[in-house]
Amino acid sequence: MSKSQPIFIYGITIKDDRGKLKNCQLCGAKFSMSVKEHQCKRCKRAVCDKCAPNKAQVQKADGLSKKSHRLCNFCKDESDSLKRFLEQYKISFNKDSFSQQWLQSFGTDIAKAKNDFLNALDDAKLSKDTNAYDIFKAKLEVVINDIDGFVNYSIKDFMVAALKNVESFRQKEVVKTSILRVAGTLLLLYPQIGYSHEVVLITYFLLCFASEASAYILLTAIYAHILPSQLYPKTNTKYDLVNENAIVVGILRDALQVDSNDMSVIKSFLSQKLRCYLVTLSINLFLFETTFFIISSVLMSGSNGYMDLLAQMAVLFQLSNQEMQKNKFNHEETELFMLRSLRTNQLSVLYKQTQNCDFESYKKVYITTRSDSIKVDNLNLSARQSMIKPDMQKVSEINQKLQEQVDRRDLENKKLNEEIIQLRDKVKQLQKENSILLSQQQNNDSEMYKIKLHEMRIDNSDLKSQIEQLKNEISKYKLQIEDDTKQKITKQKTETMDSDYENDLQEISQFKLKYEQQIRNLKKQADEKKQQNQPNQIQIDEIKENYENKIKLLQKQVIQLQSQDNTEEIRDLKIQNQQLQKKLEKMKDEKNKSELILQKNDEIELLTELNEELTKENQRLAKQLRDLKSQSGASSAQQIKVLEEQNKLLELKLEQYHLLIQELVNIIGKVKYEKQKQLEFSDMKFKQKEDLEDVKMVAEIRTVQTQLLKGMLKENQAQLSDLMSNITQMRQVLEKSKSLKL
Repeated sequence: MSKSQPIFIYGITIKDDRGKLKNCQLCGAKFSMSVKEHQCKRCKRAVCDKCAPNKAQVQKADGLSKKSHRLCNFCKDESDSLKRFLEQYKISFNKDSFSQQWLQSFGTDIAKAKNDFLNALDDAKLSKDTNAYDIFKAKLEVVINDIDGFVNYSIKDFMVAALKNVESFRQKEVVKTSILRVAGTLLLLYPQIGYSHEVVLITYFLLCFASEASAYILLTAIYAHILPSQLYPKTNTKYDLVNENAIVVGILRDALQVDSNDMSVIKSFLSQKLRCYLVTLSINLFLFETTFFIISSVLMSGSNGYMDLLAQMAVLFQLSNQEMQKNKFNHEETELFMLRSLRTNQLSVLYKQTQNCDFESYKKVYITTRSDSIKVDNLNLSARQSMIKPDMQKVSEINQKLQEQVDRRDLENKKLNEEIIQLRDKVKQLQKENSILLSQQQNNDSEMYKIKLHEMRIDNSDLKSQIEQLKNEISKYKLQIEDDTKQKITKQKTETMDSDYENDLQEISQFKLKYEQQIRNLKKQADEKKQQNQPNQIQIDEIKENYENKIKLLQKQVIQLQSQDNTEEIRDLKIQNQQLQKKLEKMKDEKNKSELILQKNDEIELLTELNEELTKENQRLAKQLRDLKSQSGASSAQQIKVLEEQNKLLELKLEQYHLLIQELVNIIGKVKYEKQKQLEFSDMKFKQKEDLEDVKMVAEIRTVQTQLLKGMLKENQAQLSDLMSNITQMRQVLEKSKSLKL
């Protein structure tokens, strides 16, 4: 089914619950990584792999699917039984199959049905009340499209199979013409039924088992003998189904033994849904096999078909009771369960238990169901033909009366036309008089308008002269105001300039004091470091000479010891040599640091010189300001401008000096960083040298050890050879002693 909803027919919407359920809807297995969730493309159930191993083409709104889709085991079994049913009974659209049995229950057969249908077609042509038929004819095509698109999957499969013998491009036209002849004839002959979409749906279903003639007789029987007149579409009064609800509840309680505690939910379902099940005869609300079982048993019951229909509804509600109680008042879920799950094998067993029920005893209100219904006695429709033949004499009398009425109306129309002509003449005269009056009024109005215009022009000239005078006065006032504002602005500017320069001088003096203090601190630090570094340099030179002398002595001793092969003393001397070299390199690093400090001192001296220049320029500016304050008038303003320019130049110089200072600081930082890298690199080299020397020492020690071991091996080999010779001598002595004994 498509996702959109039907427009006319009543149906059950099937939600797509894939991914929302935790368990298989057939076996109840929990979905997991090992138990995957699938969807049956026919009934839309969420199922596991075991419950849906089948694949087949599925009927959709636009026809049979091209690809094969997954089917659950329930749908596979139901569709297979439907195919067997169609083949066994040779079901085909507009052909009699089960209709013969159904007609017999109403005392007729196929041959009589054909004659009655032909007579009914002739009688329908003389029908005057065509309101219901006109509505039916206008909506028929749309309702058929609605049925084809929105009947449930099981009914859809059945209808498509029933139309197999009809060519696909002719199917809709064939269905439309057959329904138009059958249902249209019924509505023309019995307009008191009224039109509803259910009439089309029931007719469509009957034509799948019957010819047009048989379908017409069966449709007439449904509305004449089965459904009460209170359920006819044309009935305006709202019928509340009191008796029907009471009968269903009584059957559930007495015959099917439903618990009284469950009745509240069942009654709620009955009050909302029972009318739909009765009016449609359950078509499109159950699977095909269930729907066929209900309609077949209702038609086979003849005039008791309505009670049979209520009994079957009670059985279906009993089978769905557990689901009703589970869903409580969510009736849509219960309807979906009834559509998917209820089959004839369950229905037929419980239906037998309702056969002995006294339906009349359950009624709360007695209503004559046939009071306003159509009256068809044993469907002997041929007897009605003689009653309908018109009497020619009566027709001629009626025609004469009608002709007299027409003549009278013609005379009245002539009189009315004459009166209309007279009224038109009067209207023309009135229009002429009105035009004359309008012209006179226009002339009078034009003269008055000219006088008023002349007066307005005089007043306008006076006003213009007054406006010009006011404009001149306003311009004078504006000039005075502009002069006053200019004077005020000049005064404010001079005052603000003086205050700004004083503030700038104060800021410069404060900056100067801070800068001088920083330079003094730097000088002190430089002097202290110089004093510390001078004696250190002398000590470093002396220590360096001492260490160099010691290294030379050690090297001589090493050479002497190498000649004497004293390995232990050599190793000690080498270690002492390494320690001395480390100390020398440390002294070199200290010397480099002292050189860096000297460079910094030079940079500080440069900064002090720059500071002195700044102080001189500040003093010069202060003198100029004093001179400005003593002077007045236009000359002071000119000097202020000159000072402003000089101040800007000074600010630029200050910015340049600040940039230079920052560059120097950055250079010092870079130098420090490079020196640190050099020191680290020298340490690495020194460590590498130490490691190499250690390796050499170890290699020399190992060579000495190998030489000693070789000497020991030679001695051991000599001792072994002596022992072997002694052993051989002893063996010889033993052999000689043995031979002497013998």
